[in-house]
Amino acid sequence: MKNLVPLMLLCAAAGAIAACSDHAATPDAAHAPASPAVAASAAPKPAPPTSAFTVGLLAENDGDGELQGCTSGLTVTGAAPASGETFRESSSETEGVGFIRIDGALVRVTLSHSDSREHGVTNVFEDVAHTLRVVESVESGVTNENTDSTSLSGTLTITYKGVTQTLRVEGGVAC
Repeated sequence: MKNLVPLMLLCAAAGAIAACSDHAATPDAAHAPASPAVAASAAPKPAPPTSAFTVGLLAENDGDGELQGCTSGLTVTGAAPASGETFRESSSETEGVGFIRIDGALVRVTLSHSDSREHGVTNVFEDVAHTLRVVESVESGVTNENTDSTSLSGTLTITYKGVTQTLRVEGGVAC
């Protein structure tokens, strides 16, 4: 009796396979409507969005005229130290300015929102046209009293014209 249920399930599955095989073998099968589940699985899948923009490296003096006070510089994690920064900003909790290169062009962004945590901060920057948004989410690391600097690590989430990239970053803030 306890073997009856698995046997019934096996028979039902075999019957369904046979019915599908018989249906596929009939001449009108190619013209028969497919079930919604089959149609959905056979429909071409849209390609995932590609990186429609390139995040470049900042030159040594990009933004120098506007960055004042403590300045943060972030590079992509694992990049060669001499390769250059990906994002540079100077901000407080209420105002700030940052710079990033998108498709080769230097773009100035301003602070639109800041949220401080015990060991880090999330800053949101936007360009004047609101086509670029940079979310800097970093945690503070080791502080060097001699150089008045603190290491940072986290992510930059960059959205440009509706396409988003998230980069793991590291760097620091110096005053």
